[in-house]
Amino acid sequence: MGMALPMVFYFIASATPLKRLFGSAFWKQILLKASMLVFMIPMISAIFIAETRTVITGIFIGNLLFAGFYLLLRKRLERASSDRKEKRIVLLFVLLALIIIAVMSYLYLTPSVLTGGGKLSVTKRLEYALTSSNSWKERFSAWLNSVYQWIEPKNKLRLLVGSGIGTFQLYHLLYTPNVIADHPEYSAVWNNFKRTHNDYLQSLSETGLLGFAMILLFMIFLVWTYFRRLFRIKDRTNLLLYGAIGAGIFSLSLHSMFEFPLHMQPNLMGGVFLLSLAVGVYFNDQQKEMKIGKSFSAAIIIVFFAVITFLKTTAYAGEGYFRMGQRDQQYYYAYLKEYSKADINTVNKYLYDLEHFSGNYAYLKNLAEYFSVRGSELRKKYPNLSSLQLSIKAEEERKNEIENIRKQLLDYLDRAKLLKNKAQEYYNSAVIHFRKSFSIYPVFGKPLWYLGGFGVKPERLSLEGYSLKDKIKVLVGEDPYADLIVKEFKGTDIIPLPEKEIRTVPFKAFFESYGSAISDQISFQIDVNLLAQIQMTLDAIDYYEASMIFFSERQTPKIVGSLYEQLYKNLKAYLLEMPQKVNGLDMQKLRSLVEKLKDYTAEMSIYYYDLAVTLLPGTWSRYPDWESIYSQYMNAVVTTQDQPEEAMKMLIDIAGKHAFISVAMWNGGRYGIPDDTLELCFKYAKEHLIENVTLYRKFMEEVLMTYSGIKALIADKIETVTSDKLKQRMKNFLQIYDVISSTLE
Repeated sequence: MGMALPMVFYFIASATPLKRLFGSAFWKQILLKASMLVFMIPMISAIFIAETRTVITGIFIGNLLFAGFYLLLRKRLERASSDRKEKRIVLLFVLLALIIIAVMSYLYLTPSVLTGGGKLSVTKRLEYALTSSNSWKERFSAWLNSVYQWIEPKNKLRLLVGSGIGTFQLYHLLYTPNVIADHPEYSAVWNNFKRTHNDYLQSLSETGLLGFAMILLFMIFLVWTYFRRLFRIKDRTNLLLYGAIGAGIFSLSLHSMFEFPLHMQPNLMGGVFLLSLAVGVYFNDQQKEMKIGKSFSAAIIIVFFAVITFLKTTAYAGEGYFRMGQRDQQYYYAYLKEYSKADINTVNKYLYDLEHFSGNYAYLKNLAEYFSVRGSELRKKYPNLSSLQLSIKAEEERKNEIENIRKQLLDYLDRAKLLKNKAQEYYNSAVIHFRKSFSIYPVFGKPLWYLGGFGVKPERLSLEGYSLKDKIKVLVGEDPYADLIVKEFKGTDIIPLPEKEIRTVPFKAFFESYGSAISDQISFQIDVNLLAQIQMTLDAIDYYEASMIFFSERQTPKIVGSLYEQLYKNLKAYLLEMPQKVNGLDMQKLRSLVEKLKDYTAEMSIYYYDLAVTLLPGTWSRYPDWESIYSQYMNAVVTTQDQPEEAMKMLIDIAGKHAFISVAMWNGGRYGIPDDTLELCFKYAKEHLIENVTLYRKFMEEVLMTYSGIKALIADKIETVTSDKLKQRMKNFLQIYDVISSTLE
C-alpha cells in the first residue's frame, strides 16, 4: 500500500494520465480518477488496520518529500498543455482525495465505528513505539542476534560471505544466549522472530561484506540514477509521475529498516516494478542500445525459467503438502478431543448390565421386577385394561424398553467408534502429507518436527495392526515410518546436536541375531511390545533432532528432554521386571543394552533440558508455558540422578540460572518468581537428605545463598504488584525462603 498510494495520487493529480490509451475521450479521465478515489478508501483502511508503524511513517515522509520536490522543481518546468476544464477537474479530484485522506485519518485516529470504539488505536501504537523501551528492545534484540551470527568467532569466513541466505530463522534461537549474556533484560522482550526485522542488517549477516557491498553499491547506483534523471525532467506531468515512483520506493526502503517487506512476494514484485519504471526507457533520454541474438536470449530465458520453475514448484508443492498435513492434524485433534469425551467403559458396563439384567437394569429381568418399578405408571397409561391385558402390555413395554436402551447404548458406541476411526483417518493422512512434503522439498525441515510429534501418538504406540515380524522390524530400524530420519549430521557445531549420528537403534544387533528365534511366547516373556514402543519413541526423538538441522523451534529441547525422561522411567521399570533367563536368548547381553540405554537417556534428558533453559532462559511473559521449564528440569534431575551429591550440584546450578533470569525479567519490566524451583529444592532436601544432616544443611545453605538476590528483589517489589495471583506467588516464595532459614537456625 505504501508503494501504490503515491501512484494512485499521481493518476488523480495528473491532468491526462494514460493519454495514449484513452485518447481525447475526457469522460475516460474522469472515470479513471473516480476509480482511483474509490481505490484510496480500502488502501488507507488497510494501512491503518495493519497498524504498521514504519509503513505509516514511510508513507508520510515519502509523500512529504515527493510533494516538496515537486513544488521545488515545478516552477522551472514546462506547463502541461491543458485547458481550464481539465485544471478544474484535477483540482476537484485532488481536493476530494485530500478530504478522503483527512476523513479516513480522523475516523481511524479517534474512537469510532471503524475502530471498534477505540479498540483499534493507531495513536496508542505509535505512542507505544515512541515511548516504550520494550518496543525498541524487541527489535534491538533481533538486530543484535543478526550481528552475533555475522561475527561468529568460530567461523571468521562469515565476515566475508555471511551465514547464508535465509539462515537467520535457523540461527535466531541458537544465538539468543549470546544476546542475553550481554543484555539480560532482553530476555523479557524476546520474540520468536523468523526474520531480523531489518532487511539491511539481515543482508549483511546472511551475505557478509561481499554481498552487502554489492547491495550497497546497487542502492547507491539507483539513488544516483534516480536524482540525476529527476533533475533532467522537463515537464510537470513526468515530474509528478517520477516523484510518485520515488515516494513509493522510499516508503519500501524505510519499511525495510524495521520490517521485512521484501521477503513477501507481492512487495518484492511491486518494488521491482517501480524500480524498473524509474531506471527504464521512459525516463532515460540517453539510452544506449546493445543488440543480443534472439537465439541466445531465448536460450538464457528458457534455462532461467526452467530452473526457477523447478525450484518454485518443488518449494510450493512441499509447503502445500505441509499445509495439508497441518489441516489434517487439526481435524485429528478435533476428532480425538470429541472421542476423549466419550465414556466408553461406562457405556460398556451399562451394556453388560443390560444383557445380564443387573445394576441399573435389574428391574428389566422379568415381568414381576418390571411391574414393581413401572406398575403405577402402566396403570395410569392403560387404565381400561384388565389384569391379563395389562400384563401382556407390560411385557411388550419391557421388551421395547430393553431394545430402546440397547439401541441407544450401541448407537453411542458406534458414534464413538466413528470418531476414533475419523481420528485414525486424519492421523494417517497427516503423516502421509508430512512425508510427501519432506520428500519433495527436503530443505524444509518442519515436516520432520511434526512426524516426531505424531511418532508418539497412541495410534502408533498402541502397535495396533503390528505383527511380531513388524515389531522386530521396528527394533532393527526398518520401520517404514522412520525411513525419513536424517541418519547423520555433517554440519558445524553451531547446531546443538549432542552427536553427529542422529539415528539411534540400540537393539538392532541383538534382534538381527535373535529375531528369527523369537516366538510369541518369548515375545511375551521379554515384552517385545514395550521394547518396540521404546524404539518408536527413539524414532520420534530422532525426527525432532533431524528437524534441528533445518529450523529452530523453542519447544524442541523441552519435548526431547521430556521424552528421554519418560524413556528412563520405562527402562528402569523394565529392568526390574526383566527375566533372568529365556531359552535361546542371551539375556545378559539384552540387559547390558538396556542398562546402557537407560544411562544414555538420563544423560540426554539432562542435556536437552539444559539446552532449553540455555537457548531461552526467560520470556514467559510472552510464552506462559515456558515458566515451568526450570521446575521440569529439576524434576528430570531428581528422576535420573541417583547420587545425592551430583543431584545437589545440578539443582543448585538450575536454581542459580532461574534466580538470575528472574532478576533479569524484573529489570526488563516483567516478572520473575522462582517459587516452584525453591519449593522443589526444599522438597528434595526433606525427602532425600533429611537423614544426612551435613548434606541437608550444606544444600539448604547453598539454596538460600542462590536465591538471596531474587528474594531481596521480590520483597522490594511485592507492594508494587497489582495482580493478586502474582502477589500470592511472591508471598509463597518469601514464606518458603523463611521456612528454610528457620530450619537452619
